[in-house]
Amino acid sequence: MELGFAGPVPVLSAEQRLRFSFVLNDPHRRPPLDWPKGYAASTRAFYEIATLPSILSIVDEALGGNVLLWGVSILSQKPGEVHPWHSDIETSDPDGRTVSVWIGLENTRPESSIKFVERSHEFGATVQEIRHHEGLARQATSTETVLKWATARDPRAALAHPAVTDGEAIFFQGSVWHFSENRLQLPRLALLLQYAAPESRIRMPDANHLDWPFRLRDIPKPPCIMIRGSNHSDANRIVPAPVPVAMGTRTQLTNRIHPLSLPLAIDESAGFKPYDMFSGSTPDLREMDVHVSALGKGHCPHPPHTHRDEEILVMLRGEADLILPAVPGLYGDDRHPLKPGEFVYYPAHFPHTLRGTSAEPANYLMFKWHTEVGSAKAPLKFGHYSTNDPNAFGDASAGFRIKTIFEGATDCLRKLHAHLSVLEPGAGYEPHIDAYDVAILILDGEVETLGQRVGVGGTVFHPAGQTHGLRNPGAVRARYVVFEFHGSQSIRNDAFPKPPATLLQMLTDRKRWQRKAKKLTNALLRR
Repeated sequence: MELGFAGPVPVLSAEQRLRFSFVLNDPHRRPPLDWPKGYAASTRAFYEIATLPSILSIVDEALGGNVLLWGVSILSQKPGEVHPWHSDIETSDPDGRTVSVWIGLENTRPESSIKFVERSHEFGATVQEIRHHEGLARQATSTETVLKWATARDPRAALAHPAVTDGEAIFFQGSVWHFSENRLQLPRLALLLQYAAPESRIRMPDANHLDWPFRLRDIPKPPCIMIRGSNHSDANRIVPAPVPVAMGTRTQLTNRIHPLSLPLAIDESAGFKPYDMFSGSTPDLREMDVHVSALGKGHCPHPPHTHRDEEILVMLRGEADLILPAVPGLYGDDRHPLKPGEFVYYPAHFPHTLRGTSAEPANYLMFKWHTEVGSAKAPLKFGHYSTNDPNAFGDASAGFRIKTIFEGATDCLRKLHAHLSVLEPGAGYEPHIDAYDVAILILDGEVETLGQRVGVGGTVFHPAGQTHGLRNPGAVRARYVVFEFHGSQSIRNDAFPKPPATLLQMLTDRKRWQRKAKKLTNALLRR
């Protein structure tokens, strides 16, 4: 953003705006958390819009791979109302890395939208600071005066007035100078989304001192949500995103540890026994179910079947044959041997089962999840992987090393990632927060996390937004496999009330007649 802003960019369809208007007019809508900009931490619909790929792709490019959402607010402007030239107080620090997104919702026209001073984000001073030194009142500072100050700092500075309409967004650096005035006879409604790099310090302004010199409050810190990457800084207060609306009575998952003692016993009469570990919902996943099972020789837990869930199955002890009707096996049939330390990924609707083959019961761990179906162009296919490669890390002596096993989009996830890690005695990494769910399975040795030691077979789960770290407290190398579940972040329509069918029909009819009118106009112009 060389000029300090970019756009306009279409980000919300007419139907999405209509659905969102029902959220805004809902008298039972949950209030924002802690301050007027805390809607994303309390109401799922605001979070859904703030994490749309069409928006995040641009924010991510501006801020890098680690992005937190710290502010979501509604900007309503009455006819004739003016929001004078200013820089946003929370993002006025010239060293901060922040991006704001202004989205027109209703009655957005050139006569009611936002204006900027080009390159003002590089001035190192806010409008309020300069106005204070010049002795001018807030309402008495004209556009001509602001431009005079701007060109004195950079002759290339100029007034910019992007032609924004409803559903379009303007992206701008947090410290840029901006202004808005509604010269329409109708109220204008806009949505403001505000993002930052995790290390940028975000604080609430003191409501009694909104002019220069700014005063910021340290308590409470604004609730921030990690939406991309990881946060290794303690500059801000990170909270989990609101869970999906449709989770119903499902448990909302937080950090958890599940030790496991192997071998697991089977039900001798059934030849199979499952052991529940945990299940519930996270900010990114409607359903996450984790369990272990013991399977006797010659037995199957169920006939070959399919389901909407995606799965990862890890063999812990014993052996089994995967029965995969859709994949040719090594023996000219559908059998695929699975040994300890190996695991498989099953896409949704993939036919599968397994049959125990070893004298001792096969013990295996299953991750099973479901969320919104995304739009992956080439989703991951069935995969069979191993964690047993003795040369995976070579002879490097670093205390902590990882090796990627696979990574890709799935029908449910923007990205599913797996890697193998080794942790030398005494090594580890400090507590941090990820924008995605993380599952860790201990293969060798012992680790310590959340104040508890976890040995072989133990499973650790960290939902997005939860703080966690890891170290090796033992005398031998620890080895473990990590699975990352990056949510689809495609808009969930159940986060928005469904408008009456008549309104949707009116919207559809209007679009159809607009297309017909455009075709007719083009035909007349060609004559």
